Amino acid sequence: VPEGYQMDTWTRDGVTRALVRTTDGAFAARGQIAVTGHSAVVDQVETDQAHQRRGLGRLVMHGLTEAAAAQGATAGVLGATPEGRALYETTGWRVLAPLTSALRGPDAH
Repeated sequence: VPEGYQMDTWTRDGVTRALVRTTDGAFAARGQIAVTGHSAVVDQVETDQAHQRRGLGRLVMHGLTEAAAAQGATAGVLGATPEGRALYETTGWRVLAPLTSALRGPDAH
């Protein structure tokens, strides 16, 4: 963990979360992963703009993938934004196919 930060991880109801804060408690980065059988799904990985480029996203991803592996996951899946794609590729993930977003409902304009 880089100096000036602390990371907490916990698992509740099958979801492991990682939260990075500054030593004074301000939000810096987060993410979560859920294991289903041999697969794990990563979600909500985010680094606050003021704390980017300090290795925090990589720290969160390593913590989450280690937790998933400890729970028996051998494969993972995630949907990435263009900004997040570089992070995931540097942590060993690879793109298999593009993702298309779709919305259905009363606010789907």
